[in-house]
Amino acid sequence: MSRAYRIAVSETLRRHVKVEDGVQTQLELLHVLAAERMREILAAELAELGFERDGQVCRRVDEDGVEVTVDLDAGTVTVKLAAEEELDMTARESAASTRAANPELEEQLRQRAQERLERRADARTERMREEVTATLEKKLRDLRAELDGAVNRATGAALKEKAAELGEIEEITEDDETGSLTIRVRV
Repeated sequence: MSRAYRIAVSETLRRHVKVEDGVQTQLELLHVLAAERMREILAAELAELGFERDGQVCRRVDEDGVEVTVDLDAGTVTVKLAAEEELDMTARESAASTRAANPELEEQLRQRAQERLERRADARTERMREEVTATLEKKLRDLRAELDGAVNRATGAALKEKAAELGEIEEITEDDETGSLTIRVRV
């Protein structure tokens, strides 16, 4: 009569996981004045929104970790978000054997445990990626309106400057709701 032995193995997976997502878009800035002056006006508007300027790049990192970068030369906006996590997972596998020492079965159990750990780690990484993407998409909606407002204000300031160059400004009418700007100039 043979005895049944329980062979059990335990595997641990420790991994540092970092996921990133980002998107880039173009600003629609009208060149009412010289390009350098338009960049200066836009940089001033962005500074009002909490951006810090470093050369021709304005950058802001929000509380939720979203990094927004505006390249003033290229007119691009890059929005990035990253998340990191230390994974520490354990998996156990066991099976019955007729031998007390069964290295082949032990290796099979280890392999199954490692594969299970890899699947769990991959699933966690994918969930993190989905969370980052969802946060970024939600942030983009708010950011788009904020940046459009900055561009509109910069364009308005440039139009006022241009009007002053053309002659004496008699009247300026602005409608914040519609974004319209009327400047009457005496030439």
